[in-house]
Amino acid sequence: MDPVQQSICVYQAILADVAKTYTQRGGGGISSIVQNSTTTFTVQIAQEGRKDVLNYTVKIGADGKVEIVERKEGTRSY
Repeated sequence: MDPVQQSICVYQAILADVAKTYTQRGGGGISSIVQNSTTTFTVQIAQEGRKDVLNYTVKIGADGKVEIVERKEGTRSY
C-alpha cells in the first residue's frame, strides 16, 4: 500500500472512531487532523473557548488493516 492510501485508511479509521465516541457535537467541528509520526495522529475539534484534542496511536497490519491501539483526550483553552 502506498503512503497516501495508507493515510486515507488511517484517517477513515480515526473519523469512524470520532463519529462513534465523541459526544460533544456543538462547536465548530473538526478543525484539523495531523499526522505526527507514522503511527500517531492528532485530531482537534473546535468548541467555544477551547479545542478538544484527541491523540491516536495506530497499528497498521501487513494487510493494511488499521487498528487504533490508544486514544487520549485533552483540552486546549484559548
